[in-house]
Amino acid sequence: MSTKSAGAGLLAAIVASLCCITPVISLLAGIGGIAATFSWMEPFRPYLIVLTIGVLAFAWYQKLKPSKKLSGQEEIDCACETDEESSFWQSKKFLGIVTVFAALMLAFPTYSHIFYPKNDSIGVIGDNDQTQIKLADFKIKGMTCTGCEEHVKHAVSSLNGVQVVSVSYKDASAQVKYDASIVGLDKITEAINGTGYTVSDSKVSDWRAQSDIFQTIELPGKGMTCSGCESHVTHAVGELAGVKEVKTSYEKGNAIVKYDPDKVEKDKIIETINKTGYKVVENKIKE
Repeated sequence: MSTKSAGAGLLAAIVASLCCITPVISLLAGIGGIAATFSWMEPFRPYLIVLTIGVLAFAWYQKLKPSKKLSGQEEIDCACETDEESSFWQSKKFLGIVTVFAALMLAFPTYSHIFYPKNDSIGVIGDNDQTQIKLADFKIKGMTCTGCEEHVKHAVSSLNGVQVVSVSYKDASAQVKYDASIVGLDKITEAINGTGYTVSDSKVSDWRAQSDIFQTIELPGKGMTCSGCESHVTHAVGELAGVKEVKTSYEKGNAIVKYDPDKVEKDKIIETINKTGYKVVENKIKE
């Protein structure tokens, strides 16, 4: 019974994360169009997580519950393995492996970004006519997790002429700063649609007109030690409405944030970073 329960739990865990695993598989296999294939399953994910935990908990109960042996008139409870040699598939070791793998599958959305290449230098920007620098806002259907964000970001940032890409699956949106003399809106839209997600609406504005409303703040922080810390802070701050750009460096120990003060307050940005577990050194903030 515990073997069947382990298999059922493992299957439920994999199915629960299919909507986030598929974009990574599509990137590695070079088949962009399949990324959104299982996005329809996202509403069922919480139920599948509960099912996985419940099934595996039952499997462990079956494996660890005391066995009963009769010796004369006495009933002896024994929590140890039976004398009979059990197969690997029925062992605690196998169930432990399944449990760990299931946990990794359930947590996949939190670390899926590591499978996408990091673009420190994005695209190629023309430097002769700043009037060609545009800002495009896209509404996108089908994104369900951070893996979807990274998939769209990777596809768009590889286009020459694209400078900055920010994507939010919660807002179902992407914002792209690009040089219109090198790449057009149609090409960016095609790149997004090529991931399997669909652009439902887009709006273009002049970057110079938009940039006048933004403020930039440098927030020194404590506790960041690796690129994973950078990604955690960047993602958390990038989720805030009104934040247009976030650059985080664990080596420099800071986050540089460009934001619209009419939409988000400085204190809210600081609070968001502090909630990630890293701390902003407020007396060293540069505006």
